[in-house]
Amino acid sequence: MDVTFQDALEGFKNADIRPGDSVLLHSALRPFGYVDGGGSTIAKALYEALGQEQGTLIAPAFNFAHEIEEVPLIDPVNDVSEMGAISEAIRHMPGAKRSIAYRHSFSAIGRNATFVTEVDPMLPVFDMRSVFGKMLALDTKVVLAGVTYINSTSHHFGEYLLQVPDRHTIPHKVKIKGWDGKIQEGLMTDYQPKPTQSGAYYEHEHDFNRLGLMLENAGKVMIATIGNAVIRMYYMRDLINLILYSYPFDQTIFWQQKDMTVLPFGKIASKAYYDGAGREDEAIWSCLDPQKICVRR
Repeated sequence: MDVTFQDALEGFKNADIRPGDSVLLHSALRPFGYVDGGGSTIAKALYEALGQEQGTLIAPAFNFAHEIEEVPLIDPVNDVSEMGAISEAIRHMPGAKRSIAYRHSFSAIGRNATFVTEVDPMLPVFDMRSVFGKMLALDTKVVLAGVTYINSTSHHFGEYLLQVPDRHTIPHKVKIKGWDGKIQEGLMTDYQPKPTQSGAYYEHEHDFNRLGLMLENAGKVMIATIGNAVIRMYYMRDLINLILYSYPFDQTIFWQQKDMTVLPFGKIASKAYYDGAGREDEAIWSCLDPQKICVRR
C-alpha cells in the first residue's frame, strides 16, 4: 500500500505534532514503504502539521565529504545533505534557510528558521549560542521518522554539555562560500571522538537507544506509525534533563553494554553504505516489517 500526503499528515498528528511547534526531524525514507511523491511528501506533510509558518521545521543537512579535503570549500547553497531524501527535500523547500557549519549544518523553514540558522559558523554547532542551544530555547520536539535513537544528534549535544572525556573540539582551516558567492578563509570547529589506541572510531561503542528506552519507560515518548515506518517524538529538553541528571551517577550511559538496546516497539532493518568521506557505515531503520522496506521502483 502506498503512503500518501494525508497518511503522513495524520501520522505526524498522532505523534503529537501541533501547529506552532518547533521540530527537529531525523528521518529515512525507505522504512515508510513506497511514498507517493517521495521525500518531498513527508517533508510537506510535517510542515503542514506544524501549521506551516506557525511552526518551525528543522532537519540535519550534514555533509561529510569535506572531512577528507585539506582545506574544504564550505558551500551552504550547493553542498548536498547526506542525511537522506527527506532532509534534502527540506533543504530545497521554498524559503528554507541553512546554517553554515563544517559538517553539522541544519536546514530550517518556518517561523523561527532565521533564528535557528543564523549562528556564528566558528562556534561548535552544539554550543549554547549555536543551533542546538537555540533549539533548546525553543523547546524543540525531536521526531525520529523511520530511524532509532542512534540517529539522535541531540545525544551528542548532551555529550558536549557534559564535556565527556572521549570527545573534543577540533579547529579546521576552511574556505566559506557566502550566500553572495564571495569566498573567505577562516577556522571552523568540529566536535569529534578523540583518537583511540585501536584505531576504532569510538573508544567505546555507542548505544543511544539506552537513553531512548529510559525516556520511553518514563512516559516521555509518543509513538505512532506512517505506513511501515515507526515515528517517535520526544522533547529535546526531556532528553537533556535525563542526560544531565543520569551522567553523574553513571558515566557509561552513552555506551553499548553487551548488545545494542532493543526497543520494545518496532523492528530493525539495516543496510551498509559509504558516507561522503568514503567511510563504511550502516543505516539502521525502525519499521513494522523489514520485508516492507522500500526498494525503489
